Amino acid sequence: MTKLTDFIEWKTVQGTAVSTPHHTLIPESKALIINFPYGGFVWQGPTAVLVQNGEQTERHPIVDVTRLASLSIIGASLFLSLFFTLFRRLKKK
Repeated sequence: MTKLTDFIEWKTVQGTAVSTPHHTLIPESKALIINFPYGGFVWQGPTAVLVQNGEQTERHPIVDVTRLASLSIIGASLFLSLFFTLFRRLKKK
């Protein structure tokens, strides 16, 4: 019997490390992976950069400004459409 976890995965993925003379940088992202019988879908977004300096590792989170702006625009458009619909109904009465 197939499970939902066979088709959908939500995991943290680390990218290829980039070395500089003093640090090693490792990008990190969250990935939503949906598998279909004839293909699939991957939605991935940045979450952090790991900075290794010797044996010490620091995690620097990334704020995805593009995603925040997109969600703000969608939220504002839904709010405005609801507001204008209610305004029209009240104006008719």
